[in-house]
Amino acid sequence: MPVYSISKKIFITFFLIAMGTAFFFSCLNSYDRTKFSPKQTINHYKGSEGNQGYGEVSSYPMSYREVIEVMHVHAFLIPLIIFVMSRILSMTGTGEGIKTTVYISAFIGTIMNLSGPYLIRYTSEIFTIFLIASYIILGSCFITFISLPVYKMWSRVAAGEADYWL
Repeated sequence: MPVYSISKKIFITFFLIAMGTAFFFSCLNSYDRTKFSPKQTINHYKGSEGNQGYGEVSSYPMSYREVIEVMHVHAFLIPLIIFVMSRILSMTGTGEGIKTTVYISAFIGTIMNLSGPYLIRYTSEIFTIFLIASYIILGSCFITFISLPVYKMWSRVAAGEADYWL
């Protein structure tokens, strides 16, 4: 990353920390509903009978409309967040191989995460592993999206200011 003013470094760092916090709470929300257990994930999307759902109550299967509503919101937000995080990573001096791997992994994780609820509910319960794996993939990408730019920005002295959109 080029030499940035302290205000730009603080701005970018706070944004990355906020995004990491948001992703953490997203995972915590998913964990609270499913415990990242295949059985609980199935119960969350397909419903349960006889106190096998989350907590002590039965749950109803998610309707088609509920599944689409969840996917609709996430289909807008996740790619936008990944784009901004990727743009920040692209400004670092990290090797192209690492960047490309993270970008492709984030894309795959996003597709898995967006399609997981629909596939679990309407195709096969095997896709619970698919959805759980998406959180691992996206979590790894978020760690990279946050740690590399922060490290490069605060510990590296660059040659000079470049003309970036930030």
